[in-house]
Amino acid sequence: MDQKRFYSIVTAGLAMFAMLFGAGNIVFPLALGRDTGSMVGYALLGFIITAVLVPLIGLVSSMLVNGSYRELFGQLGKIPGTLLMTMCMILIGPFAIIPRCIAVSHSAIHWYFPSISLFIFSIIAAVVIFAFTYSRSSVVNIIGKFLGPIKLSLLLLIVVLGLWQYQSLPITSYTPHTSFMHGLINGYGTLDLIGIIFFSTLIINGLKKSIQFTTTGQLAWAGLQAGMIGSLLLALVYAGFCLVAAMHCGLIASIADRSQVLCVLASSLLGSKAGVLANLTVAVSCLTTAIALTTIFADFVRTELTGKRLGYIPALIITILCAIVMANLGFEKIMEIIVPIIQVTYPALIVLAFANIAKQTLGWPYIKIPVALTFILSAIITFWDKISVFIPSSFIGF
Repeated sequence: MDQKRFYSIVTAGLAMFAMLFGAGNIVFPLALGRDTGSMVGYALLGFIITAVLVPLIGLVSSMLVNGSYRELFGQLGKIPGTLLMTMCMILIGPFAIIPRCIAVSHSAIHWYFPSISLFIFSIIAAVVIFAFTYSRSSVVNIIGKFLGPIKLSLLLLIVVLGLWQYQSLPITSYTPHTSFMHGLINGYGTLDLIGIIFFSTLIINGLKKSIQFTTTGQLAWAGLQAGMIGSLLLALVYAGFCLVAAMHCGLIASIADRSQVLCVLASSLLGSKAGVLANLTVAVSCLTTAIALTTIFADFVRTELTGKRLGYIPALIITILCAIVMANLGFEKIMEIIVPIIQVTYPALIVLAFANIAKQTLGWPYIKIPVALTFILSAIITFWDKISVFIPSSFIGF
């Protein structure tokens, strides 16, 4: 592999890591380590399956259709494909992940600057996001060459300093099985499978810009190599975060708002000066992901929702304004709203990723039926979980 190709693939891998590692990727592994204590290894295994391996499978699936999420979802038919694609966009766009990133960034900054309200911070964040997304073509290079390395360096610094102050893992009531399942379920919350399906277009365009490819296979292989680099970095940071939180769970056991876990942990373990650096890392991490997602959603509004009748900049402004409104609900409220959508959408998306790989490599003809059955079953289970809470009380009066 020549030096230019190697550099471009590493840059794309760093960009993938930086784009994916946002609010949920910080909050969930820390909360997981805090909850599972001595069983953190089993929890981490489950978390890596759904938060690292499943997104990597999604990347492979996307690469096999040249990064076109329209083609991927289009295999389900026009109406079902549009429905699932729109639900995914709701999750990664200004109604879920982007405002979640802004809310967690605010928690980090607010810890040291309490006078900055969530509303004021969301306005500041909106200006920053707009500045970085104004030019679509430069997003991957900016993230991969500048924001990605800064983000990774600061995150690894937090992990190293946290592990340096080693403590034995506390005994927990969790069993290996419950810990594994807890990690498996929490991995869904990162929503990285959805993110990577839509980010793959940016990754492919970034690779095409710096490397000449003669076949689609070469492009797919380069994309997979970049994906493996990004996935390895994600797994390393997840493992570090889980272990640090498990070792020092006594410091964060009483924190109800999960978006504040790292803030408390960093200030307690690293001191005020290093704590500022750690919380700055959180803000940079979340806003980097928000930048990438804003670009994706604005392009979706421009092309899919308005048929290119609306320009990119107006679509960008609409996206950012919606994100500001949602961000002011706060992290936990946002999660309450989007969890039912995740429970219905995510299993169907996993089946779609596997079915598409089977189709592209083995000629597997069945995609619509398994995805539709998974979607319907997930919807029934989610609906039943919601109404079953009220069923016992309704029978009490009889």
